[in-house]
Amino acid sequence: MIGVPMFFVRTNGCNLRCRWCDSTYTFSGGKEADVKTLLDLVSQSQERWICLTGGEPLIQRDAPMFVHGVIDLGKSLLLETSGSLSILPYTFSKRVVIDMDIKTPSSGEERRFFTNNLGYLRDTDYVKFVVTDDIDFEFARKFITEHNLPCEKILQPAWGTDMKWLVEKALDLKMDVRVLPQLHKLLWGEKRGV
Repeated sequence: MIGVPMFFVRTNGCNLRCRWCDSTYTFSGGKEADVKTLLDLVSQSQERWICLTGGEPLIQRDAPMFVHGVIDLGKSLLLETSGSLSILPYTFSKRVVIDMDIKTPSSGEERRFFTNNLGYLRDTDYVKFVVTDDIDFEFARKFITEHNLPCEKILQPAWGTDMKWLVEKALDLKMDVRVLPQLHKLLWGEKRGV
């Protein structure tokens, strides 16, 4: 949902250790906040969209309560997840959009994908492949070819990977994908909190 203003809620902790992770700072630290406090912040925000991200937000025991609370406030929610845990409890509303990674070989975590999630995806959701090289690209191409995904497919160059190369490869093969950068990094670099 590149370019859409969002209020971000970033959780600590992750059950994966992707080699190119850009948010390793979420592995520890942070501060504890209960769901009511978070929902108060959400209700005061001007943004119509809330992004729940991490680390891996689905490891938080109160994640379902938070997501339901956001929807009850009349807001929409983008849920960013690694795809290693079930997304089924979060598919109760079209106002919850799932942004699910399919981990590529360069992540070192490609075997941790929860395959049942493919059956839970809706046309409002999307899957994302972070690509660093030809091996990742071929993995993504083959995955997309082998699975009839009902949602949008996104290729995202890992930070430092040539985006032009990725766009040209996708165009040459006439892939039905979008190639998107990490806009916040293009604008602000490695700055946290943006």
